[in-house]
Amino acid sequence: MILRSTLWTMARGVVRSPEALASGQIVGSYRLVQRLGQGGMATTWLAEATADGQRVVLKFPDVAQIGDPAMYERFRRETEIGRRVNHPSVPRCLEMREDWQRPYLVMEFVAGKLLSDVVSRRGALPVSEATHLTEQLLEALTHLHNHGIVHRDLKPENLVVSPEGQLRIIDFGLALLEGSQRVTWRGFSGLAGTPAYMAPEQIRGERGGPQADVYAAGAILYEMLAGEPPYSGDNPLAIMYRAINEPLPPIRRNDLPPGLWHVLQRALHRDRAVRYRSAEDFLRDLRAPEEVAAPPMDKPGRSRRLPFGLGGWGPSYVVAIVACVIIIVVALVLVHARG
Repeated sequence: MILRSTLWTMARGVVRSPEALASGQIVGSYRLVQRLGQGGMATTWLAEATADGQRVVLKFPDVAQIGDPAMYERFRRETEIGRRVNHPSVPRCLEMREDWQRPYLVMEFVAGKLLSDVVSRRGALPVSEATHLTEQLLEALTHLHNHGIVHRDLKPENLVVSPEGQLRIIDFGLALLEGSQRVTWRGFSGLAGTPAYMAPEQIRGERGGPQADVYAAGAILYEMLAGEPPYSGDNPLAIMYRAINEPLPPIRRNDLPPGLWHVLQRALHRDRAVRYRSAEDFLRDLRAPEEVAAPPMDKPGRSRRLPFGLGGWGPSYVVAIVACVIIIVVALVLVHARG
């Protein structure tokens, strides 16, 4: 099935390149309304069914990914996850269609604002609001993990908050499904996730399991309370270096209960033996933080290994390496252009 669809997609691409998407364009039985988001692997559009006006979200693979077997497998996996899960915080994936120039997903439309936009506009949220949203996230993660699903790319950009305050998880493009084969995007480094929310084991190149989602949920709670993620930097490698080697920065606000800080320390602990083993454990302590004691001290630097053999190199070295790579690439382009 995967081979058949891949060959079909490649054959269609030989006949003509996919059209650029635009508002008002008809795709299958839907009319595109507006673009909702664009990433390195896919673009999402708000659309309306031409028959009855039902609003849905259409997800298209990036043009560069067309013909890659991993693209089809990930779309198929995302469809299966959407059909397998029945939870109010997880929008349904209605179907995968191939009646246009490239395959696309049809997903339930969720009204609301991205959590990233909420935090960007308002800054640090009240403690009660941040913990309530995190409770919803952990309830959903418990359900997903119990069904053998690991999201692996939890971040504020993949969370939608409805006008009523309900949290929804979107974009399962990097999710793992228990028993599924491992697939890698063509040209993809193999690291899955967003550096500011990746667990240390993901940074070291491991596949990432439920505890990686627990870590990401902790990083999201931290950001809602602090107004910024726990670790930042000028480039992804600098962020990953700090996440592995630097202590968790304290949140400077007077209304943060000590027990809640202890919950965050455990959720973001580098040692998986200390970190919450499940979203359910995290949720239990979040609902009763006054009973949570400080976890064992997290010792940064015990594992200084970063991808590509950069472990133990400080952020300034990482910045220098990135700058050198950019200079080399520009030089090669200029040489090629003159040739």
